[in-house]
Amino acid sequence: MRLGNDIVDRKATAGHNPRFTDRILNPLEKSRRQSWSLDESFIWFYWAAKEAAYKAIRQSRDIPFHHREFIVSDDMTRIVWKDEAFQLQLIEDADAIFALATDGQTCQCRSQRAAFPEEPTPALQSEKARALLLDLAATHLSLPRSELSFQAENRIPKLIHQGKPLPHAMSLTHHGRYVAASLAIP
Repeated sequence: MRLGNDIVDRKATAGHNPRFTDRILNPLEKSRRQSWSLDESFIWFYWAAKEAAYKAIRQSRDIPFHHREFIVSDDMTRIVWKDEAFQLQLIEDADAIFALATDGQTCQCRSQRAAFPEEPTPALQSEKARALLLDLAATHLSLPRSELSFQAENRIPKLIHQGKPLPHAMSLTHHGRYVAASLAIP
């Protein structure tokens, strides 16, 4: 099972070029509304969904990322890239939009999100996302947190238990004040 996630801090999205929507939406998606505004959550759901699906695919192979090739369903529960389909879970709370994409069932994935009062450095964001994932793994896999670590392979994080990689797909994300971690529990 593959999974990917993404989080968007709505307060950190200002300043995008209005042509941003043309870059990420394909014609079918764009036709679903008369107008698109970067101030609305809707566009950021599409962005986060496409980022999450890309991360899921990257767990099995390297592909170029062209946002317009990822097509979100009308009801926003699925996303398709070429002949691959992924289930979507989209959540908006406070100023954050969170997306999870998996080729398994979303109910087999556990996610945890956290917020900082102000935007931290990228290093602190990464550290917090990794800590969230270790907490998820320790809790849902019933393993001592002290025996868990990470190893990156082609920029894809792998969960390690006592020096051996675990088969669980996972994904980390951060943007602005928000961080999130997701773990597959098949």
